[in-house]
Amino acid sequence: MPEHSLAAGHLIAVKEALDKLPKGAHPTLAFGQLSKSFPKSGVFYMDLWPVSVPFMIVTSPTLAIQATQTSSIALTRPIELQNWFRPITGGPAMFDMSVEEWKPWRALFNPGYSAANLLTHVPHIVEETLVYRGILGDHARKGDMFQLNNITLRFTLDLIGKAVLDTRLHAQKGYNALADALLSQVRWHRSTEEVDPIKRWHPARPFVEWYNSRTMDNYIGMELDKRWEIYKENYGSNDFSHSKSIIDLALQAYMANTPKNPPERLDRHFRLVATRHIRVFLFAGHDTTSSTICYAFHLLSSNPVALKRIRAEHDSIFGTDLSATPSLISEQPHLLNQLPYTTAVLKETMRLFPGASAIREGAPGVDLVDNDGNRYPTEGMNVWIVHPVLQRNPLYWKRPNDFLPERWLVGPEDELYPVKGAWRPF
Repeated sequence: MPEHSLAAGHLIAVKEALDKLPKGAHPTLAFGQLSKSFPKSGVFYMDLWPVSVPFMIVTSPTLAIQATQTSSIALTRPIELQNWFRPITGGPAMFDMSVEEWKPWRALFNPGYSAANLLTHVPHIVEETLVYRGILGDHARKGDMFQLNNITLRFTLDLIGKAVLDTRLHAQKGYNALADALLSQVRWHRSTEEVDPIKRWHPARPFVEWYNSRTMDNYIGMELDKRWEIYKENYGSNDFSHSKSIIDLALQAYMANTPKNPPERLDRHFRLVATRHIRVFLFAGHDTTSSTICYAFHLLSSNPVALKRIRAEHDSIFGTDLSATPSLISEQPHLLNQLPYTTAVLKETMRLFPGASAIREGAPGVDLVDNDGNRYPTEGMNVWIVHPVLQRNPLYWKRPNDFLPERWLVGPEDELYPVKGAWRPF
């Protein structure tokens, strides 16, 4: 453990680590600084009272696999995660439900996320991407300074809105109640690691979160009711079954288990929980996708050799006539599966800048065991696998801070080949 204080636990150590980072750095990076004192074991404990319960910090692939895949805590989520997600989702959803609760809902939504179904959304993705390209082109012609992430967040919300709800949000073009309420909710959301008391207990936050939550629920509820009316109108025909939006597929799967004709109103419980899950899909997808796009732009602009290679790959698959590329991709979406170097660029981007980390709730009698046989009890702990640290750990990655898409194209005999369990982008 880092140096401990009887009065403040490890909060002083966290503060000292934060002070060494640039102003505004994410608190997660402070734990990355502290982890450098425990490079071999890949695990240490943190007493964060009164801000949080104790944490076990994991930066080892061996221990990460145990915590999230092979031990009895792999499917457990701490109560703190429910509290963290509540302003985002409005209530329990797949991220924080118990195993018994989330399994039926996952079965309902799974068809919407199949590889085959995702390919059917490519024309819509192309449509929104053309809007995004146009906005970036306008800024390029003006030569002005702008925040790429703000534009890209609205782009990804447009993508998700169409795929999930089968509706265009047009968030890239201006205000949209659902998109703007979610973006506001995220801006106001309190980080679990926040140690500034003013930010942690801001008096306006409860009101803002309530207003945003109500706005999102009303918008999604109206869209669900629209889809339900269309479902009823087309019940028994093939018209509705052709729809590939995630919510329509979920409605079809839900009603497949109901032998009766569809009732006049959508089941209240389904409507409530489906709304929460749609909020999860919007939240979980918009920021991770946006940050990956932004960092990919940054890394490619900083690495001209990689930029030249990815352009050459696109030319070889799509041709050199850029005006024809959108329709080509829309008509032949399977071409996107023929871009190994592009895929490698995205995987390497997510290695250097992962979109999220993972957390599990420890339990009595459950220990994580390192490669030397040392045992680390999880009881009373939140087990936090810190992906940004793990994915730059020199013990598991050669040239860990270098942008090397090639590491995803080599075989196991190459020193660049990724160690099992060390790539955890989400």
